[in-house]
Amino acid sequence: MLHEYKFKLYLTLAISFILLFFSLFISSKSIHATSGMIMNVEKKQLVLLGITSKLSHSAEKNQAEIFKAILLNDKESIQSVLNSFYEINNAVNELDTFVKYNAIEIDHINEVLTLIKKRIIGYQLVQNSLIDALKKGDKEDTNDAIIGFNATNAQLTHDIGTLVELVNHDLNTHINKMKNSNDESKKDIIYSFLLAIILITFSVYKLTFLHNQAKRDLIRAENAEEEQKKLQLQLLKYNDELEDQIAHKTRELHQKIYTHFLTGLPNRNQLLEDTHLYDFKQIAILNIDKFQKFNDVYGEEMGNVALVLCARFLQEKLEDENILLYHLGGDEFVIVVKNSSELYDAHFVKKIDSILKDFAHETFVYDDKKFTFNISAGLAFGGKEKMLAYADMALKDAKKRNKKLSIFSDNKELERLHQEDIECQKSLMAALENNQILSYFQPIIPIQDPTKPVKYESLVRMQKEDGKIVPPFNFINVAKANRVYDKLTARVVDNTLSTIERYQIPCSLNLSMVDIEDDNTLSMLYKRFAKFEYQELLTIELLETEEFKEYAKVYDFCLKVRSYGIKIALDDFGAGYSNFSHILNLPVDFIKIDSSLISNIDRDQNSKIMVETIVGLAKKLHVETIAEYVSSKDILETIRDLNVDYAQGFYTGKPEPIETHIHNRLA
Repeated sequence: MLHEYKFKLYLTLAISFILLFFSLFISSKSIHATSGMIMNVEKKQLVLLGITSKLSHSAEKNQAEIFKAILLNDKESIQSVLNSFYEINNAVNELDTFVKYNAIEIDHINEVLTLIKKRIIGYQLVQNSLIDALKKGDKEDTNDAIIGFNATNAQLTHDIGTLVELVNHDLNTHINKMKNSNDESKKDIIYSFLLAIILITFSVYKLTFLHNQAKRDLIRAENAEEEQKKLQLQLLKYNDELEDQIAHKTRELHQKIYTHFLTGLPNRNQLLEDTHLYDFKQIAILNIDKFQKFNDVYGEEMGNVALVLCARFLQEKLEDENILLYHLGGDEFVIVVKNSSELYDAHFVKKIDSILKDFAHETFVYDDKKFTFNISAGLAFGGKEKMLAYADMALKDAKKRNKKLSIFSDNKELERLHQEDIECQKSLMAALENNQILSYFQPIIPIQDPTKPVKYESLVRMQKEDGKIVPPFNFINVAKANRVYDKLTARVVDNTLSTIERYQIPCSLNLSMVDIEDDNTLSMLYKRFAKFEYQELLTIELLETEEFKEYAKVYDFCLKVRSYGIKIALDDFGAGYSNFSHILNLPVDFIKIDSSLISNIDRDQNSKIMVETIVGLAKKLHVETIAEYVSSKDILETIRDLNVDYAQGFYTGKPEPIETHIHNRLA
């Protein structure tokens, strides 16, 4: 745009100069031509005036010669008259020739010249008559000739004067017109000159303005260029900083992706990467036993501290470049050997077993708190792509069999069990979603006082999609492992309470320490119990009494439940010595004697003595007893003789839908 504007401005300036010079040239040429015409006209005027003056002079001279001839009357005077007449005639001819050949276009000039020519003829005749009269000496003729001559001469003089006036008037008129035209041309030149000066001045002003603007633009461009250089330097600096930040963020991202945020150990992602890098053939998965309970008791913050301390302990025990330690997440760690040729399988097992023992004897201290842990381990050798899965199967096997260490077997048994767990998990999730968690009920028969009502224990079952009923030991652990145990408990509670409401029969349901330690489950239980109308028909059986470590929480739970009018029963009583402290410290209404004491009581004297002791203690504490696993008539008779209050087992009734029991009773 700037270059285009400059081009237009320069073009305007050039046109202005051309216009100025062209105007000056044309005007000068016009003035020069007009001046030449004026000079030419003036020259013609002078010649014409000269000829007319000559004619007038000749006429006057001729008149004077005639008067002289009249006075002198001699031949010489007469000859002078004749000569002067010739001058008049010549002047007329000269005038006529000049007018014709110089194209003198004056109104009436030809008429006047014709008239003068005629006057000359008459003038000559009169003059000749006068001369003849003079020569004759006849005075009368002379006087008459003089009178005629005077009249003719006066007319000629008048005609010549008229001619002079015509010439002067016409020529003056043309000269004035040409002068006026010349003046107009001068004005046009002045106007053109002024217009050109204005255009040139405007162009110069615009050019100066454009120059200044271009100068300012150049300065701005230079400043912008300097600023751009600064920005480029700043951009380069930012680019370097950005590259540093990207590198830093990349390191951070790599650390987040490949290291555990808490312990700083390589995580599962790094393990999977290293699996392709190294030829792992020895692996162990370590899991801290019951760490979730530690978290529940001490809080997640203390749990994180404990994980860091455990990780440090394991790192100290594995100060060997050939052995790698990973933190998969939560309370699970992995130990692998890079080069198995440097560490035999037996030595690896011995190494892991030593770590487990040292870990069990290690006391971790933080602030004023001290705590200890146990670790279970699953080992696998070979099977690169599935080695981690195999080790995990072995770990689950160790947990299930309450062993500290288990090794994956090549006979595919652990893999089969693991696959069964996966299938069980799918079935459990489907059953929870489709409301296929059922309750089967097993009767608890009064064997001392037949007036007491038959009680029923609610036992959970899972119905698969094909209609098959699955017992609890196949999916209880799966529910705990997948953190849906609380949902399972809620379904059993709903099933049991709805059965009591429908048939008004006493029923019991089982709760474990997992339920009591779960605040959400407790909240659910208390809400359901508070709204339940048949509280006196419900009994809560406490499972896994060997794990009662927080008596305060269990005791508070028992008091809360009994405040609703609900009864409490201790399950599996007699399986361990700690059970006897429970009956003394907890407010219970029933104890269920463990199946290990009942299953062969009809043949084992020691079992009889033990059961007799339990019954005697219960009687003194006003607690009723229930014998489990009553599988024969002999066992039933034996426990009746030992004053056990209730019997429960396949002999007295199998777990079945409550409708089946109700139908059998009515039948």
